[in-house]
Amino acid sequence: MSRKQRDLDRALEAADSYRDWLQIANELDVHQGLDEWREDETSDHYDWRLIRSRLRQVRQMRANPEQGVKLRHHLRQGLHWNLGNLGNPVLYGVSRVGTKMLVHDYVNEIAETLVELAHRDDPAFPADAKLRFFEELSQSFGRSALMLSGGATLGLFHVGVVKSLYLEGLLPEVISGSSAGSIVAATVASRPVDQAEILLDPMNVYHNFWRVLPWRLWFRRGSVMDQHQLRRALEKNIPDLTFHEAYERSGRIIDITVSPAGVNQPPRLLNYLTFPYLYLYEAVLASCAVPLLFPPVMLMTQDERGRRVPYMPLLRWVDGSLKSDLPTLRLRRLHNVNHFIVSQTNPHVLPFISRREPGGEGIRNSARDFARSSLRGTAKGIVDLARNTIAGGGRTRKTLDVASSVLDQDYRGNINIFPEISLWRYANVTSNPSLETLERFIREGERATWPRMEMIRNQMVISQTLANCMTHLKSQHSVNPHQPDAPTAPADARRPSLKVVRSK
Repeated sequence: MSRKQRDLDRALEAADSYRDWLQIANELDVHQGLDEWREDETSDHYDWRLIRSRLRQVRQMRANPEQGVKLRHHLRQGLHWNLGNLGNPVLYGVSRVGTKMLVHDYVNEIAETLVELAHRDDPAFPADAKLRFFEELSQSFGRSALMLSGGATLGLFHVGVVKSLYLEGLLPEVISGSSAGSIVAATVASRPVDQAEILLDPMNVYHNFWRVLPWRLWFRRGSVMDQHQLRRALEKNIPDLTFHEAYERSGRIIDITVSPAGVNQPPRLLNYLTFPYLYLYEAVLASCAVPLLFPPVMLMTQDERGRRVPYMPLLRWVDGSLKSDLPTLRLRRLHNVNHFIVSQTNPHVLPFISRREPGGEGIRNSARDFARSSLRGTAKGIVDLARNTIAGGGRTRKTLDVASSVLDQDYRGNINIFPEISLWRYANVTSNPSLETLERFIREGERATWPRMEMIRNQMVISQTLANCMTHLKSQHSVNPHQPDAPTAPADARRPSLKVVRSK
């Protein structure tokens, strides 16, 4: 290793911001000749011939205004997420920054073309047809979601992940959270966009969530921790809003998972579509109610007169990560999500999950995947056998039900962000962090996100552009729905502006 590379490696470890990290990482890539790999279009890990052909066709049609109809036809039927395996994680495992320049050029060209189509005055493409075109294209293409797992105090790592994405304009509109992740999701996605960055400052975060009850109260309350202290902490960080009110305020979709405390109930995904009048406080409180640590929670809703009343008072709810840590299937159905960014901090998951992104080749990787899958399948089979031999719904059966659900879940997404495993983290899993510890968790979340930033950008640029184009077109239509060519109105203030940044 050369002296220059050692100096750059040290500088990379000491980088204070993503901009600094990006510059140093680019220098390292150039020093090691990886910029030549990026310039070389060819690879067995994606259909580079298809992408190059599509890019050339779009550029040619875009340069000729007379081919507008052909361009729209080309995009409407040929624009799909992960076309030609563009999202293959293996493509992002060679250089530190981004991947093949052909991939970056393609997604940026498509984004610029969509913006041009949305703003171009074309009598053959009136406003109503234009809006319908973008709505259908957006539905077909899908969008991304950020999924924040459970993790108790380790969930502060999520704050750094959210902060990094927010500062780069890459925070998805759909954010799901379980347990600790629900606190971060609700804190960020219940406030106007211009206030979110303030909340990501450690000095503005109230972080005293834990207080151990006197041991005499453990059996009486059925819990070890004081739930009133947890609620006070939530009230410091989250506005007292319903899911619908939070969506109206922020423009972001909060999804919080809760698990049933009893039997004969499935886990629920709470959001402005499924439970618009439920209050965030109790939803987050329930999602954080780890059995034994906190008692089950009754949800609260707003009635037709605006009063706070119990929702199905016979039911109680507990920790969302027990049954549905990452609710991918329901996010697909409800919000047209087909791409998942996962920040995973669950302490019972981290030691057993592969940190290698899916798609790697080689007999060693295949053997590891087979071993993990076999071990997990065997453990679930044993637990299910024990469940089936126990009649009724006693405590042992409920414990086995939870164990089966934990083993049955998939804890990874398309892009995965993990903290490092250490005794220090596990020692702090149920303790109130100091300001120094809080800053360390947040910085680790940021630094873990930076190497995946360009991968996230490439996966999100087109869907973000489609969403912003629809906002622009709807604002035009609202100014004067009878005049398609009305002056452009200001874009919806709730939606963050798109940043298209080419990787170097």
